[in-house]
Amino acid sequence: MAPTTGTALVILVAFVLPGFVTVLFQERTFKKAEDPTPLDRLLRAVYYSFWAYLILSAVALLFGVDRPMIERTYRRFADDPAQLIWRGALALLLPAVVVATTTRLWRGSTTQRMVQRRLGINERHEVPTAWDALFDRRMATFVRVTFKDGVRVLGYYGPNSAVSYSKEGPDLFLEQTYVPDDQHDWFGEEVASSRGVWMPMSDVISVEFFAPGTDSDTRSLDETEASPPSKVDST
Repeated sequence: MAPTTGTALVILVAFVLPGFVTVLFQERTFKKAEDPTPLDRLLRAVYYSFWAYLILSAVALLFGVDRPMIERTYRRFADDPAQLIWRGALALLLPAVVVATTTRLWRGSTTQRMVQRRLGINERHEVPTAWDALFDRRMATFVRVTFKDGVRVLGYYGPNSAVSYSKEGPDLFLEQTYVPDDQHDWFGEEVASSRGVWMPMSDVISVEFFAPGTDSDTRSLDETEASPPSKVDST
């Protein structure tokens, strides 16, 4: 029974491994940080493994790779395990890289949006929160944060700022801070000695965003020069 169990375990690991590699590639390159449950991660790995082995099957059919060819390769390199290992690793890992790259190119592409519209799928269904959607736009903006105790922090979110996507709760780092102008309830002078401010969002009741200067919404994070927005009084 032990050899049978061991063989089944090896087969299971070999099947799931490409999926795990795909998930790791995604998380290290373009996918937002997440904290999935072990079951979620396993199901995702199985899903991607299915696609990886589908690619292997297509390649095998295209090049006529069959069992006798694999057995001949095994016998040929039976005395040189390194040759078998790198070939086996290539067969497992290369499809995983292809799947991860394909998902990265597919995500947010014109083709994806077209297919979603044809199928009546809301293209925002993959966005977990408005917080994620906002900062995905990578727009430079002035920010006014109001805490539960009434304290306000005013700053600038630019190329040297940072925002988290953790499920433990978002936090925000603003690279510039400004003295509140209490008389006009607006941005005052820039704090010259400040190197930024970090804020957890757990005690925040509102976060307001304002366009730099008079450039309504065209400034990107690549544009580092910015001036506080002008106060517009409503009547």
